[in-house]
Amino acid sequence: MTDPCTCTDELDQLRTRGKEAVAELFDRYRDKLTRMLALRLDSRVFGKVDTEDILQDAFVEAARRIQDYLDRPSVPFFIWLRQLAAQALINTHRRYLGARMRDVNLEVTLHRTGTTGSGSAMLVAQLADSLTSPSQFAARQETVAEMKAALRDLSEADREVLVLRHLEDLSNNEVAQVLGIDKYAASKRYLRALERLRSAMPVYE
Repeated sequence: MTDPCTCTDELDQLRTRGKEAVAELFDRYRDKLTRMLALRLDSRVFGKVDTEDILQDAFVEAARRIQDYLDRPSVPFFIWLRQLAAQALINTHRRYLGARMRDVNLEVTLHRTGTTGSGSAMLVAQLADSLTSPSQFAARQETVAEMKAALRDLSEADREVLVLRHLEDLSNNEVAQVLGIDKYAASKRYLRALERLRSAMPVYE
């Protein structure tokens, strides 16, 4: 979670220590950035590039553009870094998959192949844990199968907010900043997506 005190402290560090602070703060958020990239890296480029390569591109861009950020810090530093990492991922997809790759194609696809730890499988497993009561535990495999089908029926916007909260482990405020909406709208979108998922599963009827 990014709170105002942390944001102020990070801005002070960046203004007084420059690129040295960029490196330290980048390392602080490395795991969260890696998780975001791993969830969205297209399986067709596995073996050609990995998340560390994309992170390096994002870090170089952060060091190059840090003064631009400090001149107008409209979002917390982590959100800015996440934006740079997302753009580096888009550039990677374009490099290997062609210019027709959609800029918005950063969602976790339900049809992704390549690794057994794909984003959709992780999302299903984690949501199944959080939505399955002890009395339903014996039927968990059936619940997982139902959830996979229900997730396919959700819109990309609904799936994305679930991924941001449950897989990237972002706070509601951070989700709002990523999506460019206010925190109340982000909360409503999350609750609506969760309710749509529940209502699409027979176990909740």
